[in-house]
Amino acid sequence: MERERGNAAYALRARELVKDYPRPGRGMRSFFLPSWSREKVRALDGVSLSVSRGSIFGLLGTNGAGKTTFMKIAFGLLLPTSGTVEVLGQEPSRRGVRARMGMVLGDERSFYWRLSGRRNLEFFAALHDMGRAAAAERIETLSGLMDMSPYLDVPVSDYSAGMRQKMAVARALLHDPEVLFLDEPTRSLSPEAAYPLRDFISRELVERQGKSVVLATQDMEEAGRLCREVAVLHRGRLLFLGPMEELLRRGESLLGKGAGLGDVFVELVRNEEAGAGRGAREGERGSRGTGG
Repeated sequence: MERERGNAAYALRARELVKDYPRPGRGMRSFFLPSWSREKVRALDGVSLSVSRGSIFGLLGTNGAGKTTFMKIAFGLLLPTSGTVEVLGQEPSRRGVRARMGMVLGDERSFYWRLSGRRNLEFFAALHDMGRAAAAERIETLSGLMDMSPYLDVPVSDYSAGMRQKMAVARALLHDPEVLFLDEPTRSLSPEAAYPLRDFISRELVERQGKSVVLATQDMEEAGRLCREVAVLHRGRLLFLGPMEELLRRGESLLGKGAGLGDVFVELVRNEEAGAGRGAREGERGSRGTGG
């Protein structure tokens, strides 16, 4: 009880999260090797962060930075190698807290394309143990909020990319979750399709409904528009954690006045790569010296 009161201000807290994956081997022999005996790839390397309730928190990074891995651990789809994560003060694997979370993955493939949008949403509502009347009311509410009503009875196979993405968000919101994980929700969308979705996330979900959103993106314009607090990840390591304003101030001190978020991000990654390269070269020189 004391821990829940202490975490009341946080939607999510992660401490020293580490996630290792077995490196894919070559040849048939590697297929039969146990995972613990294979070389490991570290996807997350001691990541600690907190997400305040009623905010949009940005996870910024390129492909392979560890954003999706972090979100899947926070949602309870993956177990960490070490470290802990709590959502709304509880472990994400607990059934009670799972019902208070929703997730939209960037590679959404869960819809039945021959069925209409309405039938798809009814199916997923049933998985949340929603009654028919409650599901029908919720679907009508969401379709109205997201301007989907004219397309609800159209097969999903006929949807545009923007409409399919709206469907994915609607599906994640069916059970009215308190915390929403969005993995690159506007990827591959045109500006005309991306803008209303971003506006819905910011104005409707956060400002009006008070939901907490964790947004993974590599779109710096999107992050600048939506996020007040951000974490910059690169190859599983946390390069920055804090307010967006602080990140931009740091960028101006390094690059000069007028530096944009994209410029600051590239500079952080470049410095991290340069430091890693120097460390590797120093380690190589040290091993040669010891060997000599």
